Amino acid sequence: MADLLAPDTLIRGARAEYRILGLIGRGGMGAVYRAQRLADGTIWALKEMRPLEDMPPAELEENRKLFEQEAQLLSALSHPNLPVIADYFTNQGRPVLVMEFVPGQTLEDRIHESNAPMMEQTAIGYGIQIARVLHYLHTRQPPIIYRDLKPSNIMLTPEGVLKLIDFGVARTYKARKSKDTVAMGSAGYAPPEQYGKGQTDARSDVYALGATLLHLLTAMPPIPLQTPEPGSIRKLNPSVDPKTEQVIIKAMALDPAQRYRDAAEFEQALHGRLSQPYVDPTIRATPPPPVVPPPASASVTTQRQAPAAAPSPIPAPASAAPAAPVGGPVAP
Repeated sequence: MADLLAPDTLIRGARAEYRILGLIGRGGMGAVYRAQRLADGTIWALKEMRPLEDMPPAELEENRKLFEQEAQLLSALSHPNLPVIADYFTNQGRPVLVMEFVPGQTLEDRIHESNAPMMEQTAIGYGIQIARVLHYLHTRQPPIIYRDLKPSNIMLTPEGVLKLIDFGVARTYKARKSKDTVAMGSAGYAPPEQYGKGQTDARSDVYALGATLLHLLTAMPPIPLQTPEPGSIRKLNPSVDPKTEQVIIKAMALDPAQRYRDAAEFEQALHGRLSQPYVDPTIRATPPPPVVPPPASASVTTQRQAPAAAPSPIPAPASAAPAAPVGGPVAP
């Protein structure tokens, strides 16, 4: 991978100018930085595509398309469980996304940190949040299927709000297609139809949410392509109510027709497992900074970087979400 951006590097985007503060994380396809928007001092996450130098041209082009697709999808979305996107441009030929900086940790990190199953009521509350944002995605026109739901793609803020990240493998649903062009996702969380054997739809994300809840409640990753047997979840975590276990088993049915028909129905089933009325943490959460910076940003001059041009395939951003480097294909 090419040299990472150094702290204090100034980059001019399509909407504003940013100062790099430090590295958040990196992967095989790029890096995510903490950055300050000079116009108003607000903090953002800046994701830059930086592929490995020896990556084959075909793979490089595919990943560039995934990066651009992420920007296209997120630019049209607005939901409290999706971080917003503020800018999209190229920097020295590399695509760059500027996204809401989401403090906190992923649910995967939360599991590793606690090294124990999550409390049932906490996990159910998280499941309701994710079911709601999935229903929002599935009811867009055309519907958006997330296709890579798992604990490492869900951020948990200090205010208890969950945010989906990494839309690199999300797909718009086409009703007449018999199967997906590319099988992608993560083993254990991806349903059978996502392995290139069929068309993914809203029920595919229902399966992945069930698998995610299984992981939270047992501190064990789900077994690929396997519906939990009755009693298997409670064997790992005896405190789980049998009715909650049945909700997860139904969501993880290998046959899509046997699952909840959509995320809204799954959410209602989860509400039925709460011991107290649900309180939505997004209502009292701190709102993100404004997407469009103050007009004063236009007068700021840049150091070390030439003005950036927005790539033509991507529309002018409106609102969207952050993401870690794009994930890879499902392992058979």
